[in-house]
Order: sequence, then structure tokens, then C-alpha cells
Amino acid sequence: MKALLIDPDTQSVSVQDFDGQPHSLYTLFGSLLVDGNALLKAHTVYSGGEAFEKGQKGFFLGEKLLFGKALVVGMADIEEVDATIEAETLQQLIRYDLPAFYRTAISLLPSDFTFDQVYALEGMEGATAEWVLYAFSLADEATQGYFLDELKKTVSGEEGVHPYLEKMGNLAIRSMQ
Repeated sequence: MKALLIDPDTQSVSVQDFDGQPHSLYTLFGSLLVDGNALLKAHTVYSGGEAFEKGQKGFFLGEKLLFGKALVVGMADIEEVDATIEAETLQQLIRYDLPAFYRTAISLLPSDFTFDQVYALEGMEGATAEWVLYAFSLADEATQGYFLDELKKTVSGEEGVHPYLEKMGNLAIRSMQ
């Protein structure tokens, strides 16, 4: 079936033939862990679950931060079908050059960090580490600097990164009220 491969190393989108077999995804991503995201209407975006841990490049597909290669496959109900989005259209939804704040924050995180960790934030359900980074990416330079300095201390200290990000997520929510 027709699929589209996003390659952040070459910053390209190419048409691929995908047989729909899990082992093909494992081979493509070099990982037995594969994430599936419904980021595009009538499509699923597969990516390697260990791409961040392996130090692969990050990019945004719409507002979603992904790492390493990604494969876009069409979906009809629960069945994989040909991708219907055109490669050129998909390419327009991708931002390969991460902003400086993201590059710095990502470089500080431990390699086993999980971006989809859900936090208990005041008045907000389902907020993840990715949301916290997004919230602080909108902040002024001084606030971003504070966030990054404290993240650096947290990573090298005893406190875990996820408790720090949860605390900062609550701070971000309070600042928006």
C-alpha cells in the first residue's frame, strides 16, 4: 500500500510501498517499540518508540514533536489503506528546524526520557511533558532561561525530571489564569 516516509535526516518526504506487516515497521525504525499517532485526518503516523533514546533528530508534524523517521499510512476505520495525503502537502506540515528553546531543552533530557508522561496539573487533564515544553516555548526569554537553568540542575541532581516538569506545568497553568 502507498505510504509516506518522513526522514528528518534528509528533510524529505518520499512515497513508500508498505506491506502492513509489523516486522516491516520494526525494520524501518530499528526498534520493536513502535508508536502510532492519529495526527492527520484518515491517517496514522508510525514512529520508532526508541528514536529519542537513540539520539535521532526531532521534528514537528503539525504541533506534535516526533523523533527519527515516521511512516504515514492511510486508515479506514481500523484498517490500514493507501495514504491519501500528497507528499508535498505533508511536507508543508513539517518543521524540521526546532526552535532554540526546544533544542536546548531536549539536549538536557536523559536519553530514557518519555515525552508522553501524563502529569496531574491543576485544572488540566492529559497534559504531557510535550505540553510543558510547548507552554514554556511561548514564554519570554528570561522565563525560558530560568526553566532551562532549573532543568539542567534537576537533571544533574537527585530530583527526577518528571516531577520538575509537573511542577513547572502547574506554574505555567497558574500564570495563564
